[in-house]
Amino acid sequence: MTKPVRYQEGHLYVHHEAWFVRYREPVRQLDGSIKDRQRAKKLGRVKDYPRESQIKPLFAEFMRRLNAENVSPETCITLAEFVEKFYLKYIEEKRASTKKGYTEIWDNHIRDRIGHIRMREFRTVDASRMLKAIANENDLTRTTLQHIKGVLSGIFTHAKNEGAFDGENPVRDVHIPGNAREPGETYAYNLNEICRILDSLPLLPKAVVATAAYAGLREGELRGLEWTDYQGEALSVNRSIWKTFINKPKTRASANPVPVIRQLAEILSAYRSSVGNPAAGVMFHSGGGEPMDLDKLAQLVIRPVVELIELEWYGWHGFRRGIASNLYELGADEKIVQRVLRHAKAHVTKDRYIKAFDPAVLAAMKRMETTLDAMKLCAPTVHQIN
Repeated sequence: MTKPVRYQEGHLYVHHEAWFVRYREPVRQLDGSIKDRQRAKKLGRVKDYPRESQIKPLFAEFMRRLNAENVSPETCITLAEFVEKFYLKYIEEKRASTKKGYTEIWDNHIRDRIGHIRMREFRTVDASRMLKAIANENDLTRTTLQHIKGVLSGIFTHAKNEGAFDGENPVRDVHIPGNAREPGETYAYNLNEICRILDSLPLLPKAVVATAAYAGLREGELRGLEWTDYQGEALSVNRSIWKTFINKPKTRASANPVPVIRQLAEILSAYRSSVGNPAAGVMFHSGGGEPMDLDKLAQLVIRPVVELIELEWYGWHGFRRGIASNLYELGADEKIVQRVLRHAKAHVTKDRYIKAFDPAVLAAMKRMETTLDAMKLCAPTVHQIN
């Protein structure tokens, strides 16, 4: 039970040419008991408020807020104390890649700038000043700054749930600085580019690229594919692998199966035959049975081939963006494209429960299959790896 805090009058005094107020706040001890600890808060400089009567209104307002608040040991800790004692433990439950990203943002951008501020004293202006300082000191995009804001906002959301902060989330209304750099344009491979790339690759990388381009799987999902996930007409997404961490699908929608068009089926069939027609095991590996390092495959094999045919390498996500753009260009509406990519959005939550094999999804994939037939490209030519 939280120890009630008695009404305080506070003590106003001068120290090092500044006005301070002394007060007390509850602090939880290691044994769980609560004791009052003396604190001091700087109110302003003496040169700005030379007479006590001038600082009195600030002193009175501070004490009014202090006595009006439901002060508990949890709300008296600093932002850094809350994050390191509670929040970092909370994100242990998240995906390994998510946890790593959140921790790096906290360590690199937030902790040393505003970690000293007590939770109950944190204001929107503190987050705003932090983002402005980061934007001024670093060449970061608006997207990166939005990620930093998102992590800080998530910290306060968790703090509210843990009783360490009351009131509205102070980060919600923070503006992204206007001088932040706009993110670079992303790229989506069109069908002609995909066909040229596939026609130039040996069979193993050809199969990986075809799965990325014609099924829209994420890089971690490609690494996590097993032969038992492939039933000839569909790929089931049952896991995602990041480095050595095996995760469940990113969202419920991410676990929806993806229709396999004939061109992809033919390439996968040729690849499967070349590795002995396995019934189970990791689909894409370099011989030892462990999931393949796709970044290394791209660096050593795929990117040189892409550049040889005078195209740019835009990473694995260029193929995922490609299937979205290509399906949309072929007439599929946004909701169908969303279901093919297995995105989960708040305004289409109901679509998470719609089977991927409804007629509209199959029709969209069939149009892409027919278009590829008409182009007379992407035949499953077998290029054996020497």
